[in-house]
Amino acid sequence: MRNKATGVLFIVTIIWGWTFVWLKQALDASKEYVMSGDSTGVSLLFVCVRFGIAAILLPLFVKEARVKLTDRPVWRGGLILSLFMLGGFVFQMIGLDGITPAVSAFLTSLYVIFTALIMIGWKKKFPSVLIVLGVLLATIGAGYIQGPPELHFDSAEWLTVLCALLFAGHIIAIDVVTKRVSPIAVSFTSIFLCALICFIMICFYQFMNPGELEIVELVQDKRFLIPLVLSSFFGTFIALTLVNYYQKYLDPVRASVLYALEPVWATVLALGYSMESFTFWLVLGGSALIIGNIIAEIGSYKTVK
Repeated sequence: MRNKATGVLFIVTIIWGWTFVWLKQALDASKEYVMSGDSTGVSLLFVCVRFGIAAILLPLFVKEARVKLTDRPVWRGGLILSLFMLGGFVFQMIGLDGITPAVSAFLTSLYVIFTALIMIGWKKKFPSVLIVLGVLLATIGAGYIQGPPELHFDSAEWLTVLCALLFAGHIIAIDVVTKRVSPIAVSFTSIFLCALICFIMICFYQFMNPGELEIVELVQDKRFLIPLVLSSFFGTFIALTLVNYYQKYLDPVRASVLYALEPVWATVLALGYSMESFTFWLVLGGSALIIGNIIAEIGSYKTVK
């Protein structure tokens, strides 16, 4: 099952790489519907509808998502996962408004190191040398895949560091929660609560910024709607369900190293859509990530033995 889980989560990183392309397409299509050019409202709307559609699909197509919904632990676990996940998205989004994508990628990739550090502090067990080396290579690879980051230690960067910490918390929370309650049921509750919280946030945003975003017209635009539906079905409904079901078979640190492959696929796919330019840093960062995953996998096997 461990090998199967690794393969499934590897596929998930490819799906999540696609979501960057879909989000970029949706943001480009939304520009004519935003008055000031601020993408905050669009990003909130995208996340809200993305999770909302997935929350409808999951109980419709997966029976287990319906039968455990009266269990309080399922909702408590879902709330914990939703707060970590949505908090990471929001802080990353806010941080991106004041830093370059390269800096954001580097700081977000710190979740790999944060996951390892949290597990050391919590379990009082140090990972093997190979896993530590894999963690470092994955962090460097993810951080430098778009070029060397130029850090200024301003508020936007610290918000992105907080985003990385929350993503690390989400990985560890998945490991804990899905071993105690139904992974499928908690997938629904976490996705549903994410959509609900995000809906409240966008209502507050619209109240504070009246007329800023033409929501009705935007969601009727196919250039925005199609990427949104693809992100919802594949990036949330399929990917998050697979993550919640299979990640429990891997150590959280190993899982975090595997997830770090996401920016590789995002950059490669963006090249195919002429959204990015090919650079030496893609080869360097991608190679470091792949080598880091191989080393971490070897280290994981030795740890199991």
